[in-house]
Amino acid sequence: MLPEPEYEVAILRALKQMGGRGPTSEVIALVEKELDPKLTDVDREKLSTGVVRWKNRAQFVRLKLVEGGEMVSGSPRGTWEISELGRKRPAVDG
Repeated sequence: MLPEPEYEVAILRALKQMGGRGPTSEVIALVEKELDPKLTDVDREKLSTGVVRWKNRAQFVRLKLVEGGEMVSGSPRGTWEISELGRKRPAVDG
């Protein structure tokens, strides 16, 4: 499976590219575009819930980024937003 830091950087890059915030579906689409060549067969498997594993992991990574202060916790439901701390992560620009 693709390591979580790969998701973290891809999510933060997508948000930065979108001007700092955006609907979950649009963020996920940009993350998929970046990570697609790296995703394994295991990442692409559907879970018993019907959700593809990598999309489920992206949601959990988002929670971790919120808890770590790199994403905003008070954004409206269905909207992801990068924080100033997230913008400052060096890998986000690269």
